[in-house]
Amino acid sequence: MTYSNRIRTSAIAEGRATERVPTELQTIVQVKEADGQSWKEVVKVTTVSRNGAGFSLTRSCVVGRLITLVLPLDPELRAYDQDREVYPVMGIVQHCNKATVDGQTVYHTGVGFIGKNVPESFKNDPTQNFRITGMTTEGLWKVAEAETQFKKRGKPRYWVGLGVTISLLQRAENSGAKEETHTVNVAAGGVSVVCTLAASVGEKVKFACRSLDFYAIAIVRNRKERKGELPTLHLEFVDAQFPVDKVIPAHAPSALAA
Repeated sequence: MTYSNRIRTSAIAEGRATERVPTELQTIVQVKEADGQSWKEVVKVTTVSRNGAGFSLTRSCVVGRLITLVLPLDPELRAYDQDREVYPVMGIVQHCNKATVDGQTVYHTGVGFIGKNVPESFKNDPTQNFRITGMTTEGLWKVAEAETQFKKRGKPRYWVGLGVTISLLQRAENSGAKEETHTVNVAAGGVSVVCTLAASVGEKVKFACRSLDFYAIAIVRNRKERKGELPTLHLEFVDAQFPVDKVIPAHAPSALAA
């Protein structure tokens, strides 16, 4: 059985997302700097899926920046170029954590795949920061320019698209309305989801992720609405912990996100 056959998939509103699994692929990573220079490394990919990969570098990357990967990815995991020998793809850096392995300093890095089309703003400024705004029908991440630099969180988040159901608690005016959607990121204490339901900050909702057999009540802590994008709800679970160990393999530290 090949590594791709071990991947478990879950349906989401705009495509399909895949769990990252261990692998032994090699990839060429190219990073462009502000001075017009660039550097490359050939590294081993430790985890991979249709929408992202994890690996270790000898140099750090800025979270939110775009970098280029070229790897011999299994055709089943590709969104395009299935018949080519290698798969060129742009990735948004989701985390870059310094560590020591066998006495050497390395940077466990995770990226989310956005495709092979380079944003115009990146061409003009390769140090432009980006943020994830959703997912395409091909299972790749959508990004937009970020106005501020990434701020490291106290608890790790994982940029994973999982199929979930959000339900409003029954009230006379909504009759228990619910929506099938997907996560943008997950953490032990809460998640962010794309959701158009009329849920206000402070309101409680029902959260269900059938693929992980996880059901909980959550409080809406924030609601973000940007022009041209679907609303995003930031949910905090009430007396429950999301099973992040089922999303990210425990033996793959490079899959962790800041």
